[in-house]
Amino acid sequence: MDQTGNSTGSRAARPGLRAARLIAVAALAVAGLLAVASPARAADGDFTGALAASASTVKVGSTFTVTESAINLGSTQVSGITVGIRRLGFTVVSSQPPRTGICRIAGSATCSFLLLAGHDTQTYTLTLSPQAAGTYTIQGWTTQPSTGRGFGASVTVTVTS
Repeated sequence: MDQTGNSTGSRAARPGLRAARLIAVAALAVAGLLAVASPARAADGDFTGALAASASTVKVGSTFTVTESAINLGSTQVSGITVGIRRLGFTVVSSQPPRTGICRIAGSATCSFLLLAGHDTQTYTLTLSPQAAGTYTIQGWTTQPSTGRGFGASVTVTVTS
């Protein structure tokens, strides 16, 4: 392992990991914005996350979506994953929680205790409406609190009147 906790094995030795990364990025590339973090090595598997927004510029009164994805890159189950989206400056119109976990919406929208099967992806999507014109940074994260592993990403959205 390297200093960041990532496996240092050769690409030839881990073709499934590379393929999973490419599939995850391709699936989210249709979104207007995409931020993908480097994979984290958990005690029970590799996982990563991605944050995507459906638009980079929106008008006050309109809606758009933001999705945080938790992606298991390995073949073993990864438990105890938390995903979140910090969305200050926006009202939540609706939410689509992941298949597993417990979710709540307050200053940030979070889902805890996700269980990812091997090569599984779960997403948490918020439909947001901007409150005022300006430029905003929306932050997303995927973590495994029991191991302290995880990462965050952000996307910038400009709101016009």
